[in-house]
Formats: sequence, C-alpha cells, structure tokens
Amino acid sequence: MNTIAEPSKVLASAATGVAGMIEANNGDVDSIFGTTSIHLEDLNSPITELSLQQFCLLFTEAAKQTGNDNFGLHFGAQFEPKKLGAIGYAAISSPTLSTALRNMEVYFPAHQDQSSFGLIHDCDVLWLSYRILDPRIAHRRQDAELSIGMFWNIFRRALGRSWSPLEVRFEHGEPDYAAEHETVFGAPVLFGRRTNAMAFRRSDLDALMPDQDPYLFSIIEPFLQSRCRLHDNPEAFASIVRNQIKLNLSTTPPTIPEIARIFGLSECQFQNELDMHGLSFQDLLRAARQELSLHYINDTDMPLTEVALLLGYSELSAFSRAFRNWTGMSPHRYRAAHKATPQPRTAEAEIS
Repeated sequence: MNTIAEPSKVLASAATGVAGMIEANNGDVDSIFGTTSIHLEDLNSPITELSLQQFCLLFTEAAKQTGNDNFGLHFGAQFEPKKLGAIGYAAISSPTLSTALRNMEVYFPAHQDQSSFGLIHDCDVLWLSYRILDPRIAHRRQDAELSIGMFWNIFRRALGRSWSPLEVRFEHGEPDYAAEHETVFGAPVLFGRRTNAMAFRRSDLDALMPDQDPYLFSIIEPFLQSRCRLHDNPEAFASIVRNQIKLNLSTTPPTIPEIARIFGLSECQFQNELDMHGLSFQDLLRAARQELSLHYINDTDMPLTEVALLLGYSELSAFSRAFRNWTGMSPHRYRAAHKATPQPRTAEAEIS
C-alpha cells in the first residue's frame, strides 16, 4: 500500500492578500489564522511553504467566520497572476498563452504538490483541469474555486478582461448562492463533477501574453526546476509527458527532442528522466495515441482517415493495426459496436 509520508505543500504566495480580504469581509484575522495554525508572517515570503491542508482550512475558516460562503470564489476572481509567485511570473512572462499553460503544467509541482494540473483535449475544445490528489485533505471547495479563479485571470491577461470560458466545472456539490459563480465567470457552472475544470477554445492558445519577458523567465525557471519534485512522482511525470505528446500530435508524432525542449531539457537529460522513472517514450506515445483514439472514434462524424492523421499515422491501415492491438477490434467494428450503446468520450470521462 502506498502512503504519503510528507504533508502536501503549497507556496505561501498563493495566499497573498488573504488577510486584507478577511478584514474587508469584517473577519477577525488573528482568530482565523489561529484556527489554522498558520502565522501571518509566514505569508511575508513568497517562497515559504505552507501545509496544503492548513492552506485549504484557512480559506474554509475565512468563509465560515466572515459569513461569505463564496470567499474563495471572490478571492480567486480578484487575484492578479503575478501575486501567485514564481509560477505566476513564469506564465505571464511566456510569449503565448499556449506556452504559459505548458510552463505551468510542467512546473506546477514546484508550486504545489500532491495535485494535478493539466490540459484535457476535447476536439476543438480544451479543458484546464485542476484537482488536489492528497486524500487527507477534506476541505477543498474554497481552494477549488479560488484556484480556478486564479487560472481564469491568466487567460484574461492574454485575452482581455471581458474573456469568459465556455464552461466551468467543480468537483464539490452545488453550494448556496451558486448563481453567483456564473455571474463571476460569465459562463455556465456545473457542480458534482469528477474534477475542477474550465473549458476554452483551442484558438485561444494562440493569444500573445502582453508582458512576455524571456529574460525574466530565464531567471525564474532555475528556481522552479530546483523545486520541481517530478522525479519523486513517476505517475505525475508520465501524465505530464503524455499530455504534452497529445498536445503536439499532428500529422507526424512528436519526437523525443521536441518534447525535451518543452521541458527545457536536452535530449540526453530528458532520456535520463525517462530512464529514472522506468518509462519508455514509445510506450507513452502509444498510450497518448490510444487515449485520443478512443476519444476521436466516438465522434461518428469524423472520418477514420482524419482520426489516423490526427494521431500521427500516415496511413489508415497503420492506425487500424494499432487500434486492433489496443482493443481487439478494427476501428470500423469498434465504432459500430459502440454506436448503439454510446460510451463517454475519453476527455469527457475525465472531467464529467
């Protein structure tokens, strides 16, 4: 049985400004911080680590003691990306929104551990998904709402203050005053889903970051690399690599050097990371293709030749052989068998 030896951590920068918001909501800062065993001075340094469990409890208590049930929602909605610390600066100093999200995905473990952050494909729609994985943390609602709000503001940095997602989803049940969530995000909001996620158009990724600064990023990246704990979490590393492969699949599959550059590594360094985790790039490529194939195959309007091209196969016959190895059926037969009893699409299954 796997056990989590160390408490999950988050950088204190994620709580920047919380004391002021507590006061603005007529709350007692000393009482709320005392309940959570966090010292106010812990927030003075953006590189100080807080217990993720205590961090979540801080916002739960703030909502409870101020009587503002949507405290986390309001906190995240007004949170400026640069206040997020190193990972926030890594995002806003990136050249495009696509690069910003990629950098956040690669380096998110440096900001917060025992959590998942990544992009899920759904044809022309992408989902930014976030979820705490530490089973010991029970009070997650406020954190989920403030985190999605923080990520939303990174999008608005690139796309303008009036930008809204296509849809927002939360894993917690529907709270009182849920209508306010749709007002804040300007989009439909669903509750009781598998993860916390925000949908947006693939074309949004091309937006330029107005504060792009390669020099600033070059200063921040070594700090993030030094803190990144992906080498301690093979499953998280494998998941991130698979996601990057899926993001870069086209008429030709991505190569090891191409994926290595995304991680800021040389080909040799990236191969060493794979070896250290006991991973094979070809196995990850195969897994990424398989996951996407099951997603695309359920779209009966998409010709199988197009599916093959999207997965990096030059010929339908090559895709058909691979698909038969994965499922025991040809793509035609699989599509026909599942047409009568529709199955949830891969991406939808991850976020529903």
